[in-house]
Amino acid sequence: MPLPDRKEREVRRMLDGVQPLPPELGERARALGARVDRRRRVLRRCGWLLLLLVVLALVVWALVADPWSTAPPETTPPVSW
Repeated sequence: MPLPDRKEREVRRMLDGVQPLPPELGERARALGARVDRRRRVLRRCGWLLLLLVVLALVVWALVADPWSTAPPETTPPVSW
C-alpha cells in the first residue's frame, strides 16, 4: 500500500479539522486541473507530431534508398548448358 503524499495528508488534515476549508481551495483545484489538462494535450500533440515526422522521414528514405529492389549483380552468373 503506497504511503499518502504530502498534498493528500494536507487535504485530510484540513477535512478532519474543525476549521473551515479555505475559500480558494476549489479555485486552486480547478486551476491545477486545467494546467494538467493543458500539459497532457500539448504532450499528446507533440507525440503525434513526432510520429508524423518519423513516418515522413521513413517514406522519404524509402523513396530515395529504394530498399526493396535487389542489388545489381557484380558479375554475370556462369552459363551451364
